[in-house]
Amino acid sequence: MDAKELETFIADVPLFANLSSADRQAIRSVMIQRTFKTGETIVHEEDNEHQTFFIIVSGSVHVAVLSSEGKQAILATLRSGEFFGEMAVLDGEPRSASVIAAEPCTLLMLYRKPFIDILQRYPKISIAMLVEMSHRLRRTNRHVNTLSMMSVFGRVAEVLLQLVKDNGRKIGSVTVIDRRPTHQTIADMAGTSRETVSRVLSQLQKKRYLTIDRKRLVILDEAKLYY
Repeated sequence: MDAKELETFIADVPLFANLSSADRQAIRSVMIQRTFKTGETIVHEEDNEHQTFFIIVSGSVHVAVLSSEGKQAILATLRSGEFFGEMAVLDGEPRSASVIAAEPCTLLMLYRKPFIDILQRYPKISIAMLVEMSHRLRRTNRHVNTLSMMSVFGRVAEVLLQLVKDNGRKIGSVTVIDRRPTHQTIADMAGTSRETVSRVLSQLQKKRYLTIDRKRLVILDEAKLYY
């Protein structure tokens, strides 16, 4: 991505929405661009390296933690314009989760000192970041409650509803999720096995609640996924 494309991208990032062009250029000048391959770990849970903050330019990443059984659980999927790494930079504690490239992605990286300088210089960025962090905390709490209280069928349905909310594209009476996640990814999000997800999705297809092809997941009857 060249300088002009990068400037256009930064202008569309919600964190920087209220800044002037000159201010955005100043921020861009201290950012480092990096690329990651699918499956590559960007930050490790419990890592003491807490000097970097990231903004996603393109692609997507999974935010994941290890369960007490040693299994990976995906807490969220972040996409272009979203950020991560802010907690460790702000409080100096180890990383609270791993972040893994879900597909080839390009990120902008800020080291701790320029990141803190930017927050001090532009308080509106700090406020926007706090609002987003609050949204994520609420979502994580709902996710944990879902995993602990619902049946496997309900957990998979909840993941599908979250995908609808995050990525759904309404076409008439149905909702299309492009670039559908794999069964393993859904399993990691629902806290179950890939085989169980395959079985639940097969049941949902037989009931005509959804259809699946190689690239898309189409929700035919969203209301039936609610419990």
